[in-house]
Amino acid sequence: MDGTLLETDVLAEGMKALARRPLAFASALPALVLGGRPPFKRRIASLATLEIESLPVRTDLLDWLRDEKASGRTLWLATAADRLTAEKVAARIGLFDGVLASDGATNLKSHAKRRALVHRFPEGFAYAGDSAADLPVWAGAKSIVIVHARPAVAARAQRLGPPVERVFG
Repeated sequence: MDGTLLETDVLAEGMKALARRPLAFASALPALVLGGRPPFKRRIASLATLEIESLPVRTDLLDWLRDEKASGRTLWLATAADRLTAEKVAARIGLFDGVLASDGATNLKSHAKRRALVHRFPEGFAYAGDSAADLPVWAGAKSIVIVHARPAVAARAQRLGPPVERVFG
């Protein structure tokens, strides 16, 4: 979702929103210190008021996803962002059959995301991503969709083995 479907990162957006409320932001810091990223993401997601409708979407990817959905493809939003925010983004987009996301205990990033997708889709899955953290997920995918990735990341993804289904940007 972050950097792929959206042109921004919702954790960063949430932290910016909370920076205008110093006491609220300070109340999120113990979650980071005591529990790490998953509880911190959950705390930020629960405290920050994000304007979900104003988050910038990658329209080229969104148009393609609409076409894929219209042709009968099942679409899931898989993200390391917290589920509280991911579900709101999924509702805004209105195309996803389900959401896999961080949950306050598990940071669904990189290898954890790959494990979750392999478990949920044992028959295989296509994965759209944009960053080096997506390389382990692409390596376990049936096909790869590269979305506005840096050239070095795109080159590494193309060498992983699964076919590249589509490249954006």
